[in-house]
Amino acid sequence: MAVEGSKYHTEIVNEKGLTGQTYVRGNEGLSLGVSSSLLNSPGANPEQFIGFALSTCFNATIGLVESQHGLKHDSIVHTGVDIVKDTEGYKFIVQAQIMFQELDNEKGQEMVDEALNQCPVAKLLKANENVTFKVVDKFDFS
Repeated sequence: MAVEGSKYHTEIVNEKGLTGQTYVRGNEGLSLGVSSSLLNSPGANPEQFIGFALSTCFNATIGLVESQHGLKHDSIVHTGVDIVKDTEGYKFIVQAQIMFQELDNEKGQEMVDEALNQCPVAKLLKANENVTFKVVDKFDFS
């Protein structure tokens, strides 16, 4: 059930954890085999879903911010997602790297700062100490 004022509602269903299919209710055409990054089996994993969601939504929001400033969309976003062991299980480390092709890094950082306050996925993640957003001259996840 959608919350009051919702502009869009979707429901994703997973019935078997890290095996089988995860699908969008009402659109079973969008169904993915799921797995774990910790298992050697086929299927998409949660790390990939987080990376897809953040890269897509954040880059689209940067484009919106750029257009609000009369600029053309100039950014590319790469998101690295790692899973590491911690004291109580596992945690994700999420690193969003943003590169601007024509804007200098100072102006690019301004666009990123504004997008952080507008992008719903970034808003969800940005307060977590394991999530970073960095303007870069080249992508590097080493």
